[in-house]
Amino acid sequence: MTLQYALDASQAHTELVRALVESPLEYPLEAYRILSGLARSAHELPQLLELLEGGIDRLRAAGLLETDFRGASLEDFHAGLAAASEASQALERGLDQAYRAIGHVSYKEAGEPEL
Repeated sequence: MTLQYALDASQAHTELVRALVESPLEYPLEAYRILSGLARSAHELPQLLELLEGGIDRLRAAGLLETDFRGASLEDFHAGLAAASEASQALERGLDQAYRAIGHVSYKEAGEPEL
């Protein structure tokens, strides 16, 4: 079931991109709501990565893991997760900034007032 959640999340992002290509935004509120969801997802990423790392560490402690013949190492895995965690935190900050900013944009429905 855990793997299915990861596949579903990936599919949801792909479908979101497709939907935005096929039906561009019509109102700023749509962007606001999309950014809200993306920011929530980004907020969860560091914890998700930490849980993945902990799972691999438990498997390693149990003596169930070894590196493959191509030289891939668990150190590379840990370094990659650390870099991904930093990137996800930067992503969350950027999404939060965009989310707060778009909340102050409204749809222009009326023409400019005449002077």
